[in-house]
Amino acid sequence: MEETKILDCRTLKEILPHRYPSLLVDRIITITPRQFIVGLKNVTINEPFFQGHFEDNPIMPGVLILESLLQTGASLFLQDPEYFGRYAFFSSMDKVQFFDHVTPGDQLRLEMTVKKIKDTVIYMTGKALVDGKCMCSGEFSFNLATRPTKPQIDATASVHHTAVLGKNVFIGANTIVGEHVHIGDNTVINANCFIEKWTRIGESCRIHFGCVIGSEAQDMKYKGEKSWVVIGDRNEIREYVTINRATGENEVTEIGSDNIFLTHVHIAHNCKLQNNIIIANTTNLGGHTEVEDKVVIGGMTGIHQFVRIGKGAMVGAYTRLPQDVPPFMLCEGNPALIRGLNAVGLRRGGVSKQGIQDVKEIHKLIFRSELNVNQALEKCKAEAFSSPEAAHLLSFLEAPTKRGVTKKQESTTSS
Repeated sequence: MEETKILDCRTLKEILPHRYPSLLVDRIITITPRQFIVGLKNVTINEPFFQGHFEDNPIMPGVLILESLLQTGASLFLQDPEYFGRYAFFSSMDKVQFFDHVTPGDQLRLEMTVKKIKDTVIYMTGKALVDGKCMCSGEFSFNLATRPTKPQIDATASVHHTAVLGKNVFIGANTIVGEHVHIGDNTVINANCFIEKWTRIGESCRIHFGCVIGSEAQDMKYKGEKSWVVIGDRNEIREYVTINRATGENEVTEIGSDNIFLTHVHIAHNCKLQNNIIIANTTNLGGHTEVEDKVVIGGMTGIHQFVRIGKGAMVGAYTRLPQDVPPFMLCEGNPALIRGLNAVGLRRGGVSKQGIQDVKEIHKLIFRSELNVNQALEKCKAEAFSSPEAAHLLSFLEAPTKRGVTKKQESTTSS
């Protein structure tokens, strides 16, 4: 049901950032919340664009009719408390047609109808009429971006107009934020960072000096296709960390929440990292690496592409890791070997006594017995371990792997 709600020019100036000569709607006369809006634009000979378009035959430029429709459609949402205070930027237009000229003395009736709302992107159809005759019509989408304030963005920073910044975001000196970047509420990005296009960063993250996030995949297969880096909430990303976007159309390099990446960590294309992970300084994760929850990786570690590191595992510093590390294991060396069970991590993680005991028994069968892996897995199944930790460990060991599983430490005998 339509609701007659008048928004005059003074009210429009409160919700739209446009000012003379760019404010191109004079009044809103009908609103159906989040569905439909009608605005009016009175076209007079005093419009500044008529001085050059055209002096002897004044015609309103078609692009300005489209801008009038955008401002009308944006007003439907910007007067809504959820979207108040944002900017509206055209994202796309389609099936635009012009049927006649708009000249001085005409009153444009601007009608916009909502097709779809997707996050902060609004899809609408619109038409501009004069005396009931359609002068222009089309399908449009626009992005409702948070209006940056001076305390949020350093004067020397550069933020692309399509970037969407949440509340209380801070952008430091000389930082560059690229196109179609989304940054969640309360995230701090310090000086000299580069957040490249197609990157999404969650809430309450802190990204320190000199980080580069969302750069092109360092992969011969990458050909410039649209792909993403998606980062969760409350991540601490220290100085000079680099995170590459994925290879493959719409593929994702994905980082979970509550992680800490120390200085000079590199996370390559298509990596999948979960939550509560700690990675120490100057560690390099190759492409397609997968790291599960609560993993600790020591500094100066090199991890081969396609390696998997299971939940609760710990990898020692200076390790060369070419193969998978099962959950809850201690791994270290060049090349890496399984050195034991991460019992301290299990206890700190609140794992039950039964869970710890089950994992110990599986560790003995897989890494301390004379059985090969397949024989050990069959024996594990026969034992019918009941804890979720045991189930997760066995599932990891049975899952397909491109790199194989890290070997047990060979026993040494004195001569």
